[in-house]
Amino acid sequence: MSREDVVLQRPEDVRFLVQVFHTASACPGAATAYLLRRIAYRAGAYAPGIQEQIFHELNTSREGGSIEKVQHWFTGRVSSLHELGYRLQCRRVATPTSAILEWVRAGRGYRGAMLPTSWRKLHPAADDETLLDDNVPYAVGITIDRLDPKADEELVVIDPWPGIPGGGHDRGKVSPALEAAHKDKNFHALVYYWVGWS
Repeated sequence: MSREDVVLQRPEDVRFLVQVFHTASACPGAATAYLLRRIAYRAGAYAPGIQEQIFHELNTSREGGSIEKVQHWFTGRVSSLHELGYRLQCRRVATPTSAILEWVRAGRGYRGAMLPTSWRKLHPAADDETLLDDNVPYAVGITIDRLDPKADEELVVIDPWPGIPGGGHDRGKVSPALEAAHKDKNFHALVYYWVGWS
């Protein structure tokens, strides 16, 4: 075998499954933690270890309970993330859902977005026992991934509170109800993206 016979493997060639932390009290943080891991993996920099403690902070209501708390957490941790080789950046936007989806799609896995949404509008068929109060901060993540290992990559919604036990999924296709659910929160979002080299 010669060097010419070797095919280099890219991160997107391997199916790496990042777990979604299920929570009803820290959805913005849990969605963000997933997105940051996924983007770092695509960039070839994700190495589970000590940084998992940093990401796990987002799964608590103290650090991940609202868009404001997540934005504050990111601002306080961005230099630590950079020291660990995670060249991640965050920006808060108020942009229509379709524009955010297109921006994430164009990033080919190096971008993601956390969208605060209305749980009731995104899960209209869930039973009353699983309904979250609209005052509870609920959010989903948007990223590029494969739902089927043999299919092409596509936009995927990451749902930290998928309506359990209502039979929901924590990963799925973008719902037509996403825009109305996101509009209820004035189209606010945090967008994440990879910059530079690790």
